[in-house]
Amino acid sequence: MKFLRRFHDIVSDQNLDFDEKIDQLLYFGLEVFKLDLAIISKVVENTYTVLHAITPDDSLVAGTQFDLTGTYCIHTLKANKALAFYHAGNSTIAEHPCYKNFQLESYIGAPIKVGDTIFGTVNFSSAKISSPFKEDTYDYIELFAQWLGNEFARSHAKKKLVLHSKTLKKLENMANIGTWEADLINSKIYWSEQTRRIHQASEDFSPTIEQAIEFYKEGHSRDCINQAVTAATEHGEKWHLELEVVTAKNNHIWVSSFGEAEFKNGQCIRLFGTFQNITESVELRQALTKKKLEAERMLEDRSMLLAKISHELRTPLNGITGMLTTLIDERSEEKRTDKIKIALRSADILLNTINEVLDFSKINHGEFKLEPNNFLLKTIFTDLASLYTPLFKDTDISFNVHNFIDDDCWVICDNTRLSQIVSNLLSNALKFTEQGHVMFSTSVTTHQAGLLLNITVSDTGRGMSDAFLQSLFAPFTQEVDAKNNKGGTGLGLAIVKELIDYMQGTIKVTSKPNKGSQFEVSLPIKIGKAEAIISTNRATIDGSNLKVLVVDDNQINRLVLHASLEKLKISADFAVDGEDAILKCQQKHYDLIFMDCVMPILDGFSATKQLREKNICPFKSTYIVALTANTSAQDKLASVEAGMDMFIAKPFKLPTIEKAVHSTQQRLKAMTV
Repeated sequence: MKFLRRFHDIVSDQNLDFDEKIDQLLYFGLEVFKLDLAIISKVVENTYTVLHAITPDDSLVAGTQFDLTGTYCIHTLKANKALAFYHAGNSTIAEHPCYKNFQLESYIGAPIKVGDTIFGTVNFSSAKISSPFKEDTYDYIELFAQWLGNEFARSHAKKKLVLHSKTLKKLENMANIGTWEADLINSKIYWSEQTRRIHQASEDFSPTIEQAIEFYKEGHSRDCINQAVTAATEHGEKWHLELEVVTAKNNHIWVSSFGEAEFKNGQCIRLFGTFQNITESVELRQALTKKKLEAERMLEDRSMLLAKISHELRTPLNGITGMLTTLIDERSEEKRTDKIKIALRSADILLNTINEVLDFSKINHGEFKLEPNNFLLKTIFTDLASLYTPLFKDTDISFNVHNFIDDDCWVICDNTRLSQIVSNLLSNALKFTEQGHVMFSTSVTTHQAGLLLNITVSDTGRGMSDAFLQSLFAPFTQEVDAKNNKGGTGLGLAIVKELIDYMQGTIKVTSKPNKGSQFEVSLPIKIGKAEAIISTNRATIDGSNLKVLVVDDNQINRLVLHASLEKLKISADFAVDGEDAILKCQQKHYDLIFMDCVMPILDGFSATKQLREKNICPFKSTYIVALTANTSAQDKLASVEAGMDMFIAKPFKLPTIEKAVHSTQQRLKAMTV
């Protein structure tokens, strides 16, 4: 099948002239027969003249002549058919002059005929012993010879080559290539068996010219074949088209249609050609084209992401470095406080940007996972409302909150991601509203075996057009409306949509330009169990009685944690790597250990395993907290497997440290009861 397809592609390529086709056929033959030399010769009486040749060293040129009796081709011409041998030295022709002079072990050739007259030969040979030639290789070489003979004779050989060649008849089905002929004098169409099979027509089906045309799909394909037939019959132009056909069984397929015209006395008397089912290759090409477009779009998205991230990282970094630099010589306590607040706000913006990029990357790579936990639902929205209320204070926008969730509604959900969804919606509402109001409403209803959480965020801001809404949840959509862009990575709403999909919820958006927007989110949530609420009020936390060890190879990280622990009246010891931590724990008992996970010499996971396995720091008496910048699900799982009690991601905030200290105190208290 592959042979005949390749052969068809070469001989029907209208961009190649005759000599170029011969060169491609000879190279193709060398590949098929796995030999080294290829020759097309012309034989006149006893003179063998080389017309075309391919040799490893290009030593044989066109025009070179030999005595016919000194070539293997004399045996081919005597046999008057394809002839081959793969080990001449071990055969009856070992004494032949060609073997003695050139040591050619392998040979396959066939006579080229023009009509009934021998024109010459086409042959392939090699000095190496080859594998025995299979039956179909004789068909292949004869096919080469037949095509060459017909081309040399300048006769219209395609009908004879396909309809009357024994080789093509045998291989036609394998290659899925059929032939056809249109007799314009008698208005008849002749289809080969394979052509009927491709059209899924019955074996006795004999179409009219009009019926044959109607198989081509109406529209572009039918217009193209009609134009091609007109150009062929009027001007003698050949065609080679890829068109869509609707078969007799109403299946849509793609075909390669090749045709040309025959004229007599200036009148077109017939059309003929080949017909091949290429559906598989067209679909493959379309799939590759689609993948190429997807790859180009991903590359464009990546470039856009890098440009956006570069801008969005530099802006808060400028706020942090700028404010901290001016603090050095600032004497006014009020100004120092304001600058610190700006720096902290910039740090929060920077952290949000980094988190968005990480979330987007995880989602794209299929690494994103939800982490459900049990919590009091109303508190999430109460905290968010408290967080955003001050941001509306100095604006012309009122912030209206309606939290209709019961105070004792416990649920199981990823509260961090839930908070992220609402925070993104509120941030956008604030960002794109100049005046009027932003309304934030929450409620729950019963849903199957659980609850359905309903969240609405609406505003009276600039709104969005219908066209913009179509791509609202695609990454970087802020670029669409660059003149109104107020910053951000353009990933926020794309991540919101992905999070809602992960939670098996829905989001509905309605908006009108200059009239505002409304986002309605519905999320199914499992009912949780009520738990005792632990207060971690900073004023009540006193960790002065705790023995604490901080393990981190980075000095700045140690200084930051030292400053945070001082707020809780804790004076900690420090270790610079896992080995140092084990040594210190062997010398002194610690109630609480903050363990960095990625360190030289011995990392935090390995150090924790040793502390647990060797009973240096038992679970009941030492609380070990993973403190790391690596926040993947695999890292969290690794911390649990290593024997850590809690996981805190860098950069951390003081409440998370307070929680670790409080949990340690609770464990120690439980031991004394």
